[in-house]
Amino acid sequence: MKALKKIAVSLFVAISLASASTAFAKNPTGEEVKVAIDDTVAKVEESIAAIEKGADNEAVMSLINDARQLQKNISNNELDLKRNKASSKLKAARIEASKNEMQASGQLLKEALAGFQEIKEIYAKTH
Repeated sequence: MKALKKIAVSLFVAISLASASTAFAKNPTGEEVKVAIDDTVAKVEESIAAIEKGADNEAVMSLINDARQLQKNISNNELDLKRNKASSKLKAARIEASKNEMQASGQLLKEALAGFQEIKEIYAKTH
């Protein structure tokens, strides 16, 4: 009887995990990916403009964090490698901004922007 209960509980847990993982693995639509790319590019451009206007490092870091959150919605197998590279530039730019190294942060943001613009072009060609 105990063995039967253990098997039933194990089976229930396995089925629950399997159904939960498929429920959370929603693939974004093409329009959602396009919006995420556009929003990320706009936020990186806003970050660069803030540095050029002499904004303090807290404001720049906040903008970079926003861009990093937005870029997470760029979920497409064709673009993941390029997104990861551009994302690492955003992370490095945030670190430089936290050290109040705005020139280095600005340069990294420009590199990230180029990466996200490349993603935008690739996505536009394929969708």
